[in-house]
Amino acid sequence: MTGKLQIRVAAPDLWREQKMEFAPDTTVGTVKQQALPSLLRKSDVDPSTYFVEYSEKEILDESRTLADLQVPANGVVSLRPYSMDHPAPFNG
Repeated sequence: MTGKLQIRVAAPDLWREQKMEFAPDTTVGTVKQQALPSLLRKSDVDPSTYFVEYSEKEILDESRTLADLQVPANGVVSLRPYSMDHPAPFNG
């Protein structure tokens, strides 16, 4: 696919949102990695401590693309921190 897709990337727990442009074949993992530093306003962010949501559902496979998820122009992708109520996946 060609062209860029403008989406809204949000950090709901911080009440922050920004518009960003990505190619439709961009993975949600890449969106997370590129958006977190500016949303959190710090450069030393560990992306593994956040998960991605689209349409109020956690995206477990972050290799999926915006096109795979059918994210429309101005669609909202949320980045949320793992917490006690929503723990990170077990890797052990």
